[in-house]
Amino acid sequence: MTTPSREEFDAKLETIEARMDGRVAAIQASIEGFMGRMEERATRTDERFARIEAASHETQTSIRNLRVTIIVTALSAAIAIVLSVAAFNATVLSNMVSSFESGKNTAIAQSEVRRQSEETAAVIRELQRKLEQA
Repeated sequence: MTTPSREEFDAKLETIEARMDGRVAAIQASIEGFMGRMEERATRTDERFARIEAASHETQTSIRNLRVTIIVTALSAAIAIVLSVAAFNATVLSNMVSSFESGKNTAIAQSEVRRQSEETAAVIRELQRKLEQA
């Protein structure tokens, strides 16, 4: 076995160095491609998060509007119930007053009929008395 000369040794080192430079360049290209894909993925992720935040904001706004609608509906129902009870009470009171007035008017009419009956009876007695005297 012979020892390689300096030129042969340098040539081998240059060959190894050239292969290593190629490998390093391939690794660099691979890393750059990977970094490009990662940046693209990060951009898509940022866009997705922006859409999610927008949807979340819309949902929160919708929930606020729904809460207002529920409160307004509950208040409207409560007011409707109170007004219905008040209307029912007014109707009952009106009917009671009408009944009382009707009873009062009936009593007045009965006393008038009684008075007229008594007057008629008095006139009949007077006529009978005159007939008996004649």
